[in-house]
Amino acid sequence: MQRRQMLGTLAALASSAYLGKGYAQAGSNAPLHVVVPFPPGGGTDVLGRAIGYRLEKLLGRPVVVENKPGASGIVGAEYVANANRDGNTLLFSGLVPSVRYYSRPLSQIGAELAAVCAIARSPYLIAVNPGVPAKTLAEFVQQAKSKPGTLTFGSPGNATPQHLATERFRSQVGIDILHVPYRGTGPMMTDLLGGQIQLVFATVAAAEQHVKSGRLRALAVTSAERLDRLPDVPTVAQAGIPDFVAEIAFGTYVPAGTPAAAIGMLNRAINQALTDADVRGKLVEQGFIPVGGAPADLEKSLFAEVKAVSELVKSGKVRIDAA
Repeated sequence: MQRRQMLGTLAALASSAYLGKGYAQAGSNAPLHVVVPFPPGGGTDVLGRAIGYRLEKLLGRPVVVENKPGASGIVGAEYVANANRDGNTLLFSGLVPSVRYYSRPLSQIGAELAAVCAIARSPYLIAVNPGVPAKTLAEFVQQAKSKPGTLTFGSPGNATPQHLATERFRSQVGIDILHVPYRGTGPMMTDLLGGQIQLVFATVAAAEQHVKSGRLRALAVTSAERLDRLPDVPTVAQAGIPDFVAEIAFGTYVPAGTPAAAIGMLNRAINQALTDADVRGKLVEQGFIPVGGAPADLEKSLFAEVKAVSELVKSGKVRIDAA
């Protein structure tokens, strides 16, 4: 969808007059709790705070951003799933809000959380510590094949989108590298910069500044095309490995059973927030592509991702944390 068309769609979904009228009728003055299931400073936290600030202005009610990290997002997802079904608690998460969904039938996915609105998407930068000899992605693959089980890759936690993308990649190219899970993006990046791990699939927001400063080396970007902001970084296909594209997508959810009117109101508010120039500027600055749309659009994307990666979980290649 072209940018002008996308903006028009978002604006149509989010009439400001209707937004204010709807909340006045609902009589909701309670704080809106935005739950981020990862520590402060990561991509999800950046998105939650940028959107949350704008929602506070749009809705005329307090918005409180709460970080509830743990168990690869499960702690925050369960907190929201068990919250009151009144539209006052909103989960900001990677596309799949609870990794347990990967091993469930599609018909059960909406049993705990209901989709509200897609927020943004971002490709990954495949980045290494400069101490790694490989200067290209193909060289890294060859290095990993020559010394199986000796190189390491980090993720913000077991079965997080970054972990799943890396597992997909290493399965496709046939390399054996060891997974080191962290409790969030911040500690993962700290250890990559320090050389404790060798490789990550990181969001542009997390890795770009370190690539530009020379503290990390970007081997490829996982989008179908190069990024304008990093024109020297090839795509995975251009690096010699065809048919691999991966993005992290973010969405918002409420407890299953939340009234449709409350979900619709939050959806319109978020879509309107995504048309705000300041919000869009912050998202683009962090390497995100604003998305928006109807609840059904997010649900459709959720189903597609679960289908695409559930085999990794069922085969035991991805472990599900319980706490």
